[in-house]
Amino acid sequence: MKRFLLTLIMAVVVTASAMALENITVNGAVRTMIVHAPKDIAENAALVIACHGANQDANFHSTQNSAWIEVADREKFVVVFPNGENHFWDISGNKDIDFVLAIIKEMESRYGINTNRVYMTGFSMGGMFTYHCANRIADRIAAFVPVSGYPMGEKVAASSRPVPILHCHGTGDDVCVFSGVQPTLDAWIKRNGCSTTPKTMRPYPAGNPNVNTTRTDWLDGENGVEVSLLAFDGKGHWQCEDKAFARVSDEGWAFMKRWSLGPDAPKVVEIDPENGSFDLPQSGLEINVKFNENISAEGVTASISGSAGSCELGVTASADILTLTMPSGVTLPKGAYTLTVSNVKGENGGVTGKIACSYIIGIEEVGEQLAIKTVFEPDMRAEQGMVGEGIPTGWYRVNSRANGEKDEKGSGSSNTGGARMKYFLDGGDFSEGFYLSARDYDKCEITYGKYDGYRLHLTPGKYTVQFNSIFWNKGSMDGNVTFDFAVSDLAGSPVARFGSLSSTGNLDENSGQTITGSKTHIYEFTIEEESDYLVGYTMSSGWAAVIVGGLKITTSASAADKYKGGFLRAMASARTLYDSVDEKYLGDATVVTLRNVIDKYDGFTSTSPSKYEAATDEVLAAIAGVDPSMSGIDSIGADGEMPVSVEYYDVAGRRLPQLTKGVNIVLYRYPSGRAVTEKRIVTQN
Repeated sequence: MKRFLLTLIMAVVVTASAMALENITVNGAVRTMIVHAPKDIAENAALVIACHGANQDANFHSTQNSAWIEVADREKFVVVFPNGENHFWDISGNKDIDFVLAIIKEMESRYGINTNRVYMTGFSMGGMFTYHCANRIADRIAAFVPVSGYPMGEKVAASSRPVPILHCHGTGDDVCVFSGVQPTLDAWIKRNGCSTTPKTMRPYPAGNPNVNTTRTDWLDGENGVEVSLLAFDGKGHWQCEDKAFARVSDEGWAFMKRWSLGPDAPKVVEIDPENGSFDLPQSGLEINVKFNENISAEGVTASISGSAGSCELGVTASADILTLTMPSGVTLPKGAYTLTVSNVKGENGGVTGKIACSYIIGIEEVGEQLAIKTVFEPDMRAEQGMVGEGIPTGWYRVNSRANGEKDEKGSGSSNTGGARMKYFLDGGDFSEGFYLSARDYDKCEITYGKYDGYRLHLTPGKYTVQFNSIFWNKGSMDGNVTFDFAVSDLAGSPVARFGSLSSTGNLDENSGQTITGSKTHIYEFTIEEESDYLVGYTMSSGWAAVIVGGLKITTSASAADKYKGGFLRAMASARTLYDSVDEKYLGDATVVTLRNVIDKYDGFTSTSPSKYEAATDEVLAAIAGVDPSMSGIDSIGADGEMPVSVEYYDVAGRRLPQLTKGVNIVLYRYPSGRAVTEKRIVTQN
């Protein structure tokens, strides 16, 4: 045991491009973790918790010691890399057991993960911890994949249920020596009631005689569970991701996904009214939820609640439809509400957790312009003369290393090194922004809101954040380095985090130019409690660099303003355009189409965002089909829709370099809230 610990403590840890750490409070203590979810993750996805070895950390395990992120992106599940305290795991008590349970709860809240499909893996001491979790919380973890680690003392298998285990180990391991694997597995083979006569496959995978891996399976355990071993010829004390062998992350996931703690919960196929609907009746509301299998109403709880009021809903079920009804005589005040439904049991025995969607009850009037308010738009160009390439007033920058070493620069620091301000020529996508680069550190953070007098105060509601980014050099572009943006409370815990953000373009390390071709980022987030918040960027890619600028936070338009208002403003533009068309063009096919679309949607109303969106797209397409030269319109369209970017074209479809004086403008504007380009078609006077 002493030799084992000494070897691990003396191990050299190579730190690569760090990923952003998140804080989570567990029993009053702040713990850290790295969370990775594919951008197109679906609700009810699986969760893999992957633990590092002793004297290592979550960043090393996520970037250098495993391929779990690659597999998660391919197979669409969430993977979390927790950090042990002081780089070690509690493999005898409950401190880190509680950490794991807190992670499961947080991922369920954040991504709606399938709690029947939570899996555990760990390398070295993380493998020991994996076995510890198998003994303590087998009711919360569906399958376990320990790697190069096993209990060093007595081999105890005392789980609350039979558990599937795939153990992965190199035969040349000189830290957790291979001879200790079989006694560990024997304890679990006995506990699980597996056959003591193994099935062996070599080479594994089959059909490739050049693969130096042996797989051994002990089958037919209670509830069909298995104990399996992947042995890598000659491999030492590391997680094998060598393609000449069976890769641990690939094989681990292939094993994990076969197991579940119970039948999958019934899945929602459709909700009517759909999520995000508005202008709903204040009384007599009925909601129908369609599932992918027949369901029961027994034990179901359903309510609709908001700051203005709440009520329990009546519940009935017929085949695969759950019907929810507002009690007779109940009238809810106008406002935003959340529908919550729980404990819907399917015919296969699965039970849903919480199903939630948002509604607006009561008719909302919309105006000629999108109703949004800017709450934060820093003017950092104004401070160029004072701070130069430094840190603007109200901002704070820290570059840090994994060993805790920091380089901190506070509000108003002038002409600093490392992450700092950069300035560019006016007239581009943005003219000043942060140079994000950790350089010879592991991570850089630039944050606003830490100082009295320079706070970001937000009230409950939805907000939209927008900014642009561009790669500083070709190496960063070719490496497709990423950065994070987050809104956090004053303790640094993220309220909203948008991670692994990529960019476009390349400045070739030249600030004496106008920025064009940058990427525009638009994200929505929700604030639950009125308070002061932090906002900022994190970059963890060494000497790679990205420039970010044009930061703006606004209140988000309501669903009614976005969809109903967007439709009404599009219809107003269509009527204005049609009325301005010269009589001699009224028979033109595009003008006839415009007239027909106007007639089709005259008086159209709905409570559905998707129906308004489809109608708006059709109206805008009809507008775009009309040659602007047929009318004398100088400008058409509603201001305030917040386009991602603006491009100018002549009537032949050729892009113009910039808008010049003496032109007539017709705006063809897409619905608000979409990351699209606004095209302005112009004709000379």
